[in-house]
Order: sequence, then C-alpha cells, then structure tokens
Amino acid sequence: MRTLTWRSSCAVATLFALLLLLPGCKPADKGPGGTPAAGTGGERTGGVVLLRYTPGSESTTQREEGFLDALRDEYPDVVILSDDQYLGTTQQDSIENARQILIKEGDRITGMFAVCEPNAHGALLALEREGKAGKVKFVGFDPNDRMVKALREGQMQGIVLQDPVGMGGLAVKAMVAHLEGGKLPIEAERLFEDGKLKKRVATGEFVATPENMNDDEMRRLLSPPQHTGADYAPENAKYRIAVIPKGTTHEFWNSVRYGANAAAKELTAAGVPVEIIYKGPILESDRQGQISLMRQFINDGVDGICLAPLDSGAMAKPVEEAQTAGIPTVVFDSGLDAPPETYVSFVATDNVNGGALAAKCLAEALGVERTEQTKATK
Repeated sequence: MRTLTWRSSCAVATLFALLLLLPGCKPADKGPGGTPAAGTGGERTGGVVLLRYTPGSESTTQREEGFLDALRDEYPDVVILSDDQYLGTTQQDSIENARQILIKEGDRITGMFAVCEPNAHGALLALEREGKAGKVKFVGFDPNDRMVKALREGQMQGIVLQDPVGMGGLAVKAMVAHLEGGKLPIEAERLFEDGKLKKRVATGEFVATPENMNDDEMRRLLSPPQHTGADYAPENAKYRIAVIPKGTTHEFWNSVRYGANAAAKELTAAGVPVEIIYKGPILESDRQGQISLMRQFINDGVDGICLAPLDSGAMAKPVEEAQTAGIPTVVFDSGLDAPPETYVSFVATDNVNGGALAAKCLAEALGVERTEQTKATK
C-alpha cells in the first residue's frame, strides 16, 4: 500500500508540472491590486475602458490617443480592457452605449475615461443605473453641474478641464488682430510671439480632483459662465465676425459663446467695434449642416469666420472656399486637415496632453504608480 501511495504522489506531481507548461495554466503575474500586469498573457481580472466619442473629431481623437499612449508608456501595469467603443454624440446614446459596455464587461471594469462632456455625463448616468457609481474609478473631460456634483461626492475621481471662455475670446481676438494687420488695441500676449500673430495658440488644460476642486482657478473652470441673450452687435461695427461651433447643445459651446461676446465688447470699448454672429448646428454629428453654415456666411460677406470643425477633413474645402472669397478663418477647438496657410491661427487645448493627464489621474485613482523607467527619463 505504501508503494502505491508513493507512486500516486509522483504521478500527481508530474501531472501538475506538465500542466504548468501548457498555455494559460501558469499563474498570472500580478500587477497592483492583484490585477494581472499588462502584456503578461495572464487572464485579466480587471482593467480600464476608454469611451470614445465619434470618428472624424480631431480634438477627441487626440485625447483618446494621448490617454492610451500615456497608459502604455508610463503605466503599463494598467490593463486596457477595451479601447474601441464609441458612445456617440448625444447624452442619450452615451447612456445606452455605456450601459452595454458595463453589462458586457461586468465587474472586470475598474476604471473608465470618457473624452467629452456628453459622453462623460452619459457614462456617469449609466454607472448610477448599474449601481457602479463610486465603485468604478471614473475620469471625464469637460464639466457640467451634474459632473461637478459627482466629483464632490466621490463618484468621479477627476475632470480634465479646458478654458472655453478663453478659447472663444482668443479666437475672436486672433481674427481681429489679423484683420488689423497684426495689431490689437488691447493686451493679448498669448496671441503673439516676436511681434507676430502665432499660428498655434494654446489655451491650457487642467485637472480638477476632489482635493483641489475648491481652489479659485478650479472653481472658475468647473463652472465657466454661460452666454445669455442676444449676441453683441454695436452700431457701425467695423468687423462682423461669424463664430461657428461644432454644436449648440452642450454647455461647453455656450461658454465659448460667452468668451467670444466678451472679447467683442472689450475690442469695441478699445475703439474697434466688433459684431458677433454666433450660429452652429444643433448636433455635433451634422457635418452637412456646418458646411452649409460656412457657405451661408461666405455668401453673406462676413469679415471673418471662427470655426470649430466637427470633422477635420470635411470642413477643409469650405475653409478653402472662404479663403478664395477673401474671408479669413480662425480655427478653434479642433484642427483642420488642410495646409496651415489656409487659415489664420489655430486656437485650442493641447488635447493629447489632456488625454495624458486623464491617464495619470485614473492610474493614481487606481493606486498604480508610474514605472521607474519612465520616472528616470522625465
């Protein structure tokens, strides 16, 4: 009997050793919190999901790329469960699509990043409906009142912020500077370099967290002013500037409108009367609607156009048409797939860096530190 027991033990040990050699049978290398490290081939027990916006939008595409590159380069221990899911251009689409992702991945999702306000708001509501708000670490891009409340209550760990008021104001000022031969009657250091109007004007990117959200600057950016009433139209305006946003539904664009009108008032008070004509498509998926508005303003003979292209490729031709008609364009928020000489300036956030800031915020919320190799090269 002893001999049989000894042989049985050897057989079991040999079988176990052989099993370890088979693919998938080796115990997974563990990353932080017991999650298999990225790229180890182990079964993933948890990771993050990137919630994309819509194809053709350069600004959000850059945020998505910046987020993924930062995770892969600086936080390789963070597992990326999904990076190819688009939520759509409306809040309702975002809710439904985010719910489907939450149902599909279940408890494997430990973190999420949504790249714009309608997506982030929709994803937040989906998390609430699935009972996961506050359990899944969540970072969004661009605020609204509901998201600010979620940040305060710990349902969100971060919101990447732009300066929409500054963006709208700088776009109008850049246009007037161009029309005035490279000069402005007001202070605008951010627009000029070596006495010349910049081709690329940066507006800055920031991250609000539960810890810093009550700081003065964060409070300003978390609740930027919204435009109300008619657009500014002084008598005997020297310049009529058309401002075309990607859409007119989301709060971000109403803050851009506020900034554009504030700039016009400031310029008028300084002796250069400027009228603002603000008009955009309702939905950010309406490419043809934005093209039609460009052509309408060309036919109306405005002095300049400030455009936030909802599709970097589709809007290139209308901008070229404006140039041919002698009407300059300042591009803002999203880039244009056209030669730089086609437009005056590009006024925008560094969206790649915005995505990278989101990756850093989410990784830290998950308790993942940047790799030592990355630290050494910074």
